[in-house]
Amino acid sequence: MSGPETMRGVYLDGHEGLSSVVVGDRPKPPLGARDVLIRVAAAGINRVDLYMAYDGSGFRHELPLIMGVDGAGVIEAVGHGVTTRKPGERVVIYPAKFGEDEFSRRGDQMLSFQRSIPGENFDGTFAEYIVMPAECAFPIADTLSFRDAAVLPTAYLTAWRMVTTAGRVTQKDWVLIHGIGGGASLAALQFCKMRNARTIVTSSSDEKNAVAKGYGADVLVNYRDQDVLEEVRRATGKRGVDVVIENVGEATWETSMRAAVGGGRIVVCGATSGPNPKADLQRLFIRQLQVIGVTIGNFDEFRTLIDAAERKLFVPHFDSVYGLEEVPAALRKLDAGDHVGKIGVTVDASLGE
Repeated sequence: MSGPETMRGVYLDGHEGLSSVVVGDRPKPPLGARDVLIRVAAAGINRVDLYMAYDGSGFRHELPLIMGVDGAGVIEAVGHGVTTRKPGERVVIYPAKFGEDEFSRRGDQMLSFQRSIPGENFDGTFAEYIVMPAECAFPIADTLSFRDAAVLPTAYLTAWRMVTTAGRVTQKDWVLIHGIGGGASLAALQFCKMRNARTIVTSSSDEKNAVAKGYGADVLVNYRDQDVLEEVRRATGKRGVDVVIENVGEATWETSMRAAVGGGRIVVCGATSGPNPKADLQRLFIRQLQVIGVTIGNFDEFRTLIDAAERKLFVPHFDSVYGLEEVPAALRKLDAGDHVGKIGVTVDASLGE
């Protein structure tokens, strides 16, 4: 049990892999003048959590570091300078804080030179409490469960930006989505079908493809025994796809480049198989392809996403849900790659759904 000045949390004491993940007591975070103290109800597991456990290089941080990027809960206290939020409000966390610069002023919060991310740069959401700037606590309606809200900030917001702002997907488009078992890929499928686009999804698992079929995927490709490029050409009448949702990297990059129609858009949010594929610049400029990077979305996109979730225009897909003390097991499941969709974490069930 945690005491009045401590809380239960899941933290890293090193970067030697999952053996560095510790469940134990941590100090409650101090509340700043412009901050809110959030009692965390639910959180979500993301691939960056594994990266932090195994490596963590490139992210400024100190150890021990509480893990977790995504979360939702109830505001327990507000700093003396906060006028926009109040105790008792149900909120979901925008997964970054940032300084005042040209990017944040124009509404591109994730491009801010001063951005920092929970679970990467400062203590995150795998704990009973987290402190965030008040502007990063977004109210949610009672109709949206904490479990569903908690997985919106990373995978779902990233997918939303990929499909809408970056990919500009319409009902006229064919979209290729790699690795449909991942949370962002499955979310992208949901958003593409909201726009009535035609979709081709890939996986090494017929079971994962079957889940995608349930969300309306038009063409299912098991890349273990099917050639993805050949199936794209067959489905599109040798034309190619208008948009590629790319989060795999080196293993799929050549296919993505060759699958895209002239003028097509390759939207990139990850590189799980490696970050340095052969660029193929000649194909890029001859085919006039667009390569667009995405790292989550901005405040306006987050508000739109929350509204869509509250109106049940989509419902996040969960593979499984673990308790806070079970986060190491949840991370092992993600590491094994046998999940479909999101892995959730119930931090405080007493706060309700």
